[in-house]
Amino acid sequence: MLSRFSATAWPALALLLILAACDGEPLVATALESQGAVTFTGTANAALPTPPAVVITDQRGRGLANVLVRWQVASGSGAVINDSVRTDGSGVATSGGWQLGTRAGPQTLSASAPGLSPVTFLATVTAGPPFVMARRVPETQATVVGTLIAEPPSVRVIDAFDNLVPGATVNFLVLGGGGSIIGAAQRTTDDAGVATLDGWRIGTSTFDQQTVRAAVSGIATPLLFRAAAVPEAAVLIEPASPLQQDGVPGIGVTQRPTMRARDRFGNPAGGVTVNFTPSSGSGTVTGSARTTDNAEGLARVGTWVLGSESAQQLVARSPQFPTDSFVFRANAVASVFFIETVFLKGEPSTRNLQAVERTLQRWRSVITGQLEPARVIANAGACGPGVPALDEVIPNVRIYINFDSIDGPGTILGRAGPCIIRTASGLPVVGFVELDTADLVNLNTNGTLDDVMTHEFGHVLGLQAFNWDRRGLIAGRGSADPVFQGAVGREQFALLGGATYLGIPVPLENTGGQGTRDSHWRVTVLRRELMVGFAQPGGMPLSRLSIGALADLGYQVRFDNAEVFQVPSFGTAAFGAMVMPGAGAVHYGNDEWP
Repeated sequence: MLSRFSATAWPALALLLILAACDGEPLVATALESQGAVTFTGTANAALPTPPAVVITDQRGRGLANVLVRWQVASGSGAVINDSVRTDGSGVATSGGWQLGTRAGPQTLSASAPGLSPVTFLATVTAGPPFVMARRVPETQATVVGTLIAEPPSVRVIDAFDNLVPGATVNFLVLGGGGSIIGAAQRTTDDAGVATLDGWRIGTSTFDQQTVRAAVSGIATPLLFRAAAVPEAAVLIEPASPLQQDGVPGIGVTQRPTMRARDRFGNPAGGVTVNFTPSSGSGTVTGSARTTDNAEGLARVGTWVLGSESAQQLVARSPQFPTDSFVFRANAVASVFFIETVFLKGEPSTRNLQAVERTLQRWRSVITGQLEPARVIANAGACGPGVPALDEVIPNVRIYINFDSIDGPGTILGRAGPCIIRTASGLPVVGFVELDTADLVNLNTNGTLDDVMTHEFGHVLGLQAFNWDRRGLIAGRGSADPVFQGAVGREQFALLGGATYLGIPVPLENTGGQGTRDSHWRVTVLRRELMVGFAQPGGMPLSRLSIGALADLGYQVRFDNAEVFQVPSFGTAAFGAMVMPGAGAVHYGNDEWP
């Protein structure tokens, strides 16, 4: 059989037998060890720059190829690229990369092979870059001006995975209020991610916004800490309203006496009791004992209704300031209401000026209370032709007057209305009156000039459809039976004899076009009352009805100066006897200024 092999094969076969005899046993995986470091440091959710690796050796210490190694994250919720890999020719197996988990702290990775002790790699994971800040104290705290806030501003810096970030730089800055930071304004977060100021002393003003800002590079939105500044105890008390004013007997004064308490920094101080006491003959008060409020340091009497004396006094004292007393004085007058008139186009004659003055006297005799001052800003011409631009405070009512040609004799006598009203009360601030020069001579001749002038001013003061409607004082506007439904006006209508009227009170004009109907008392019922839609010779009284309608609008009024008027008796007629104005009456036409 040996003849089958050539002689040249013998030397190789002999060498193989010798080697096998030398090994004596098969190669076996004997040891699993790390290839390089077993401890690492890294950032949450980041991959380690050097992937962990192991080497498997045989019984003779040489690397063993093709052995299966399994990689498994033991703790920390990270991940590896290769969870199962075989050793290469040098016996090395790598994880391919270790993506660390999102939680800071220790994380472990295990490499194992069958029959061998595993190798554990340890990564110490630190927080990622700052992502957000959280307050550790309330956003707003109250403290007395000039003192330290109870809990100084403090923040905790957190990364995108809710890990606390130590070593972050936090910059604190006083944004407003004039306060100061105690100690260093730049702070570094501790191991718990916390940075806290040593203290924050707020400023001395309760009016300024006391604010500290905390900012960290990389965090877009800073945090704000605020202080609600509380005043110190009051050290003085002083008047906060005029000490001298005019008032109408039997009516509360317009500017209620008011006191203000302040601390040593000038801040308004609350909690100070003020007693208001009228002198003998000086009327009565409500709310005589008041306490200054915290917001403005004000104590204001409820009402001061004047008595009959010509000169009256109200004394204000505080038990906290026993040596101080303050006297508010009021002069008793018929009215504190005032209408300022400004003439624009046309030179008024002496008679026309006289008519304007009589008009002012008539309205001031029935409107007593001053209106609240109002700031007016308006462009030129906003209220009518020739009215200038306005940027000022107007105390009561201002009326601009034009004497101009409107439409020739007899059609439209004049036009009037409010053009700027008060936001809170709805009462007029600025109005416009235009009188047709073609009618003025005839109006003077037939004796209606004063009544026409007074009538047009009444529209400016609010006796017209637009103002009534916006306050819900008209029912049935535009219908066959529109009525005024203000409570005071209806009461006065009944007192004047309207109780016999079988229709719905108080009837408004139901004929004529825009500016006539709904804006005047119905002439077939109220006949000669000042605010019907026809100017009539022989006198047109400013009655308790029109005064009551003013009260429904919010004016302070007095009825004892009403001019004599009686509603005619109407028997059983629901809408009154249809009696139109007599000879000489002139229809106002559309006398509402738009």
